[in-house]
Amino acid sequence: MRAVGIVAEYNPFHNGHRYQIQRAKELAQADCCIVAMSGNFVQRGAPAVLDKFSRASAALANGADFVFEIPSIFAVSSAEYFATAGIALFQALGCVDAVSFGCETADETLLLDAAGVLEEEPEEMRHILSNYAKQGLPFPAARQQAALDYLTEYKGADAERRDRLSMALRAPNNILALEYLKALRRLSSPILPIPIQREGNGYHDPGLSGAFCSATAIRHFLKKGEWGPDFRKELGRKLSSYVPPETASLLLGQEGHFLDENDFSQMLYYKLLMERGQGFSEYADGTRQLSSRICRKLPEFSDFKGFCMALKSKDMTYARISRLLWHILLNIRQEDVRASKGCGFVPYLRLLGFRKDASGAFREIKEKSAVPIVSKPSRALRQLSGTGLAMLQQDVLASDLYYGVWALKQKKKSSCELQKEIVVL
Repeated sequence: MRAVGIVAEYNPFHNGHRYQIQRAKELAQADCCIVAMSGNFVQRGAPAVLDKFSRASAALANGADFVFEIPSIFAVSSAEYFATAGIALFQALGCVDAVSFGCETADETLLLDAAGVLEEEPEEMRHILSNYAKQGLPFPAARQQAALDYLTEYKGADAERRDRLSMALRAPNNILALEYLKALRRLSSPILPIPIQREGNGYHDPGLSGAFCSATAIRHFLKKGEWGPDFRKELGRKLSSYVPPETASLLLGQEGHFLDENDFSQMLYYKLLMERGQGFSEYADGTRQLSSRICRKLPEFSDFKGFCMALKSKDMTYARISRLLWHILLNIRQEDVRASKGCGFVPYLRLLGFRKDASGAFREIKEKSAVPIVSKPSRALRQLSGTGLAMLQQDVLASDLYYGVWALKQKKKSSCELQKEIVVL
């Protein structure tokens, strides 16, 4: 078996994702595609528009052979931790030959040069980075600019190469691509990187247009109006051009009941109110400065998104704030992250679904996997111990929270993670 891996969120799964799977298989000459996917909460700090089993089902119906879940402690995390967990998952499988990722700059040499500098952080670059940080730039922007300046000044990049490097360091998909390359270097991985040129609209483009629209555009359109018969008809017509039939059916079946951050506002406010006395600096992504700001701004709380905007500053991005608030709500502390990193990021492999015709590959995966494969969490909760058990319990909590709030929104009975069956197509 020759396998190619893809780290993804599929929020939701669209035609561009289907194209990537097809192209990745072609370029890697692979007969199997394995996806490492975020669960019910995604990296930017938000609930997914469809739950993880629905998104896994859409992926399996459109070229993926296996879908495994990235542990929630790293799924709602920085790009670095998210990417590293994905690569670590492929490493743990023991059978992945290549990892493919979409990017705005498919020049592998250029990406490798930039990733090498970001990973090594030479002393000269650290000095430049410190100066930008003192100017109040958010850390991601300061690091990107410092790397660009270093590559220009110390590696002799001319004007044309500087422009290409600037794109490589700043474009949304490129940022994740660089983190995948850094993770491969850090883990001394034999897995080969295969960049794929992103086609269609940009990552943040809000419009439904072009050959491939962005997941952002689909999410915006889903939430833009009243969910009446006319909108349902318009939505079905629009979606048919941009998502596979399986995704369209899943989205239409929601009848407009899509979760967003504000559906969790009341429970977040309660958690912040109850813990303001002890502060929030011990939570993942927390600092004393941010903790003080949360306590000071708490009387202004109106909803989740509004509070993120109230806390946002010149040197602190909305996404960083949002992830911190999710860590508070999900009770993910810095010590939890340290322990999870210490056990290799992925101490178990949570299987969300697979294709029946890949059963031969499944046997090979079970033989080569370096960590336990979890298909029934209820059984794994009795078998795992230590950090692995704590991480799986965290996954169960995150999913139960998602399903519970979704049920409240629909005024229906909730289901829980332990009742869910993996997807088999």
